[in-house]
Amino acid sequence: MAKDAVMRPHDPRDAAAVTVIARQTRLEGLLSGSGAVCLEGSLKGTVQLTAPLEVAEGASVEAEVNATVVKVSGSITGNVNATTRVELLATASVKGDITTPALHVVEGAKLEGRVVMRAERGAPSLAAAPNKTSAPQ
Repeated sequence: MAKDAVMRPHDPRDAAAVTVIARQTRLEGLLSGSGAVCLEGSLKGTVQLTAPLEVAEGASVEAEVNATVVKVSGSITGNVNATTRVELLATASVKGDITTPALHVVEGAKLEGRVVMRAERGAPSLAAAPNKTSAPQ
């Protein structure tokens, strides 16, 4: 699965590529890995993924989250760091700071925190680009 692909855990073609943590499951500690994860239950601790994380509607996370893509329909309490993008869907609730190069927020999503937009590693920074506008004289 491409690191920025949209996850569809119920699509049979992607089922083997996504680890699903079921609604009735509660996980405490470190969640780490290089495969996509869809969290439907609850997690308290730390998330360190070099892959996408989906927090499904009704799921809850109390953690520092690090992943390539973070797609939220449930709730996250803690800071979110994504190397590609963060998506906050209509039922999302995030209490914490978000650091990502791209942010997509759907009407209805809730965010309490700061947003820091940073370019992806290797991508040119807008701050480094020369200013091509000139002041009127």
